[in-house]
Amino acid sequence: MPDVQKALLAWVLTACASGPAPTPAAPTPAPPGPAAAAPRAGVPRVAPPLAVPGEHMHYRLSLQGIELATYQLAIGAPTELAGKPAVVVQSHAKVNGIAAYLATIDDHFTSWLDPATGRTLRFTVDEYATGSKTDIEHVVVDFAARGADTIPVTFRLGDAPEKPEPQHTAEPEVWDVNAFLVALRSWEGPPGSALSLEVFRSRYLWRCDVTIRGKERHATELGDLPALRIEGRTRKLDRKGAPDRESSPRAFTIWISDDEARVPLEIKAVTDYGDLRMQIVDYQPGPGRGD
Repeated sequence: MPDVQKALLAWVLTACASGPAPTPAAPTPAPPGPAAAAPRAGVPRVAPPLAVPGEHMHYRLSLQGIELATYQLAIGAPTELAGKPAVVVQSHAKVNGIAAYLATIDDHFTSWLDPATGRTLRFTVDEYATGSKTDIEHVVVDFAARGADTIPVTFRLGDAPEKPEPQHTAEPEVWDVNAFLVALRSWEGPPGSALSLEVFRSRYLWRCDVTIRGKERHATELGDLPALRIEGRTRKLDRKGAPDRESSPRAFTIWISDDEARVPLEIKAVTDYGDLRMQIVDYQPGPGRGD
């Protein structure tokens, strides 16, 4: 079961943001298939993050149709970090049902985002160590203290002393999973538009390549909705920023509502055990949104 747990953790945390329940609209014709040659990849624009204080999203995670866990994401009230304004984004993954007898997952991920740019200032993780029901891993990624090509990362298991695990990168911008999802909410472009990013899932960095494939209808528990389909591939990196030799690329698809709300509706990831799906089941809007 540890491999299933790794699959769950690696994929559940690559797609969930927040936004109000969208209003169904007329069908949008799907565009032609992807072009033969992908365009040059870019990075998300610098802009205030699309995240309203008080928003709360709830997702169901299932593997081959069997429910395994829940995933929630919430936007907190405006705050400060080291004297600077910040937007807090918190996500929580928790295993349930029969899967709780096989793996322990009750993990919390918190991001402090710059309200002017959407870039991460700080990212913390508190999660059970793989295969353990007692040991908690504590991770801090200090984006604000980044050097020219190094991001400070500290790791602590339980009550043990912190250990530095600096991450090297050649990319001028690096993300965490919460900030990545929030950024995708604002992403616009024609079919074939691409982004190539490096994203922290916990204390490890992943290379994530995503491409807009087009618009289509997508069935959810909130209704049959217009959606933007984004396809991606991701691969774990080592501490030097090179592809990890022990991991292989994985494919996933994200559907985001094609309306003003830009709600992430579902993520489907391909794993060794079949399709892992994270599907929206409930939304609570922030004040002034979704009335």
